[in-house]
Amino acid sequence: MALTLIILFLAIILFATEWLPMDLVAMLILLALSITGMVSVPEALSGFANPAVITVAAMFVISSGITHTGALGKAEEHLIRLAGGNEMRLTAIIMASVALFSAFINNIGATAVLMPVVLQICRRLHLSPSKMLIPLAYGSLLGGVCTLVGTPPNILMNALLYEYTGEQFSMFTFSPVGLVLVVAGIGYMALFGRKLLPVRKSGKLTEAYQVKEYITQVEILPDSPLAAQTIAGSALENDFQLQVRAILRGKEKYPQPRRNRKLRAGDILFLEGNPQGILKVMAAKGLRLLPERDNPLPNRGKELLVVEASLTPNSEMAGKTLRQVRFRETYGLTVLALWRQGAPVVKKVDHVVLRFGDVLLLQGTEEGIMHLGREHGFLLLGGVAPVPYRPRQAPMALMILSAVILLSTTEVLPITLAAPFGAVAMVLSRCLTVQEAYESIDWRIIILIAGTLPLGLALENSGAANLLAERLLQGVGGWGPGVVLAAFFLLTSLLTEIMSHAAAAVLIAPIALHAALTLQVSPRPFFMAVAIAASSCFMTPISHQSNALVMGPGGYRFSDFIRTGAPLNLLVWIFGSLLIPWLLPF
Repeated sequence: MALTLIILFLAIILFATEWLPMDLVAMLILLALSITGMVSVPEALSGFANPAVITVAAMFVISSGITHTGALGKAEEHLIRLAGGNEMRLTAIIMASVALFSAFINNIGATAVLMPVVLQICRRLHLSPSKMLIPLAYGSLLGGVCTLVGTPPNILMNALLYEYTGEQFSMFTFSPVGLVLVVAGIGYMALFGRKLLPVRKSGKLTEAYQVKEYITQVEILPDSPLAAQTIAGSALENDFQLQVRAILRGKEKYPQPRRNRKLRAGDILFLEGNPQGILKVMAAKGLRLLPERDNPLPNRGKELLVVEASLTPNSEMAGKTLRQVRFRETYGLTVLALWRQGAPVVKKVDHVVLRFGDVLLLQGTEEGIMHLGREHGFLLLGGVAPVPYRPRQAPMALMILSAVILLSTTEVLPITLAAPFGAVAMVLSRCLTVQEAYESIDWRIIILIAGTLPLGLALENSGAANLLAERLLQGVGGWGPGVVLAAFFLLTSLLTEIMSHAAAAVLIAPIALHAALTLQVSPRPFFMAVAIAASSCFMTPISHQSNALVMGPGGYRFSDFIRTGAPLNLLVWIFGSLLIPWLLPF
């Protein structure tokens, strides 16, 4: 029991600190449990055969089929246009739209499909994207709890409930509670939450497209008029609205240089400002762009565009540098600058290890930019019109999704069979290729679930789950099962802010089961509480991929999520704790 609790404690630390990728942590958990004999080898590998793993993977494929065909694009644009110019109404409609879609497709897929539309609306209405992108992410999280297939924790807790008790949730068991939470969340964000959101300033790239301020790396050429001038006398700030954030001279770097420091030919400047100013100063002051100095930019004869693109979870470039993938040579595009977690990166761009959620400022041809978005896991945020892969297949994709929902709802097929049926149908109907189907699956989530499920078994087999349940019941058990359920809801909600929602659900599930058995009540409401709480992660950008996806384009800081998300977490906890026992009596 002590050994199991030590492994649990170390796992939580590794998940929270992100010292290692979460899927690698899951595999370390699996190996630690197996090597120490806490679970048998078949038990250690049983997570890969769990129905929840297959169902989650299949729903990734179905969601990808919907997004690849552009099946939801037109519907989204019509819904957004209903808002007119009213910011409060726009917030409500954005959240309602993404909640509707994320109830049936993957959360992050719904967020990614709708985000370019929201950015276009913000540009047209002259609103800062930072006022609308957090509501978009929160709406996707709230919508996911409305159905069995809306989010991985719902699928996972349904599989564990069946494994432990033989009972199951239906497709719409979560819907009454989920809909109330969606309405409450929309009301909070439209009336109060949006006032807590920051207004991040943007420069203008073109008349139609606003972008954030970036840091771009340029070299002073020998014939540049800036050579031998001070920073103050260079006119970079007054004429081009650019700030010199650092100077690289040989092997010496001077961060935040004083205004009286002289510039020299060969100096590498890290300039902060909007891309239009940077492009102008290069022509006027004899500067050379240096993101990837080894490869000349191809396609010089074609018209070049400058656009933003965000790295998605499925991009093969995550974890690599631009130099490693020979970005400019391979894709014919130049990375002008990089934006990460609400701030520009003051570092050689080609040496930065790319992460999910990074926003790259790209310069290149429309053809090259569109290819990057279609084939390499980048979400294009403006400057080019997003073209769906196969618009003719959109009706078929919607029919397949509807069939999966109908088969599961009528219990003709369980969701563990209906979802794979839908995934195969997406490929056979040519909504997706086989390669695209494989690439659409977030394998980190799959490995995470399969790797952490044995820890739940170890907690149960060792008696650690029973011990932790008893300790919790000693504190709040005397107040009745309703208070115990609220405690589990709160505990899961807090855990999911610092670790994966799927991992939090797996760790809490056996403890909640033993608490329910000790109280001699049904475990169904406890499992629903854990599932909903695991998806209610609003306070940190690391808690869910939807939050991480909007962080870069919105220019958010960590504190923005805490300030806006904490009241929403509290609201969801109160409503969930009151409604779940009403829907599923003890």
